[in-house]
Amino acid sequence: MSWNLIKSIQKDTDLRLIMPFGLNLRLGDIISVNRKSGDFTLEGSSASILEIPVAGVRQAQTAGVDLFQQSGNDVSMKFRGKGAASSFFPDLAQANAGFDISFQSANSWLLALVNRKITVLEELDRFRQAILTAYHWGVWKPDWVLVHSLATVDRMTLIASSSGGTNVALSISGNVDVAAPAELKLTAGVSIAATNKALIQSIVADPSSAFCSGLRVRDHWWSHPEVDATGALGYKGPIKPIAAASAEEFWEDADALS
Repeated sequence: MSWNLIKSIQKDTDLRLIMPFGLNLRLGDIISVNRKSGDFTLEGSSASILEIPVAGVRQAQTAGVDLFQQSGNDVSMKFRGKGAASSFFPDLAQANAGFDISFQSANSWLLALVNRKITVLEELDRFRQAILTAYHWGVWKPDWVLVHSLATVDRMTLIASSSGGTNVALSISGNVDVAAPAELKLTAGVSIAATNKALIQSIVADPSSAFCSGLRVRDHWWSHPEVDATGALGYKGPIKPIAAASAEEFWEDADALS
């Protein structure tokens, strides 16, 4: 999956996909981010690397959210009932209901999910000095990221195309309410029945972690090899204690390097 697709989904939904698909992240995990692909690599946890276990966690919302989103008007989608032929693949078996989807332009996508819940790691300040100390002793790398929020979903269907002119036929297993919202139909046991071009897809049928956000320490805190509680000694600017730095002065979003 490309950065363009990752950023497009993040811009329209405010959700950062966990890549590669299926990576089971948890709050307090330490990851690195591949600058070319956007994929994450699990390096450890706050408990294993910093000796600070996760303590405070809060729900960012009171109820789960269902969502259907697509990348603008370049995506068209048509539901077909049982026995109806696909407009793109007329020879396809017609036993199941499904969808015909067209991605007219490159880097187009659609996303449907059910019961998204977001949890957030609290008391981030307690990680500051531990990270700088770990860096001093060579067990922390400047580009490493602390996972501080996580979104789980009960079911999710993501289909994307990196090239235009892509046609897809989806098949739905079992019965489906024709009047149900798109996000429910698109997550009701769908599978790819046919496509004319390669697809990027993630079809999740069980509760799992699908999105996250992470924080990395801003570069000027690494600017001197001797870092102590007074801050970054090589930083050309006002020196202030680590604890006195605002969140914006100390942290930046994990994808800032992309």
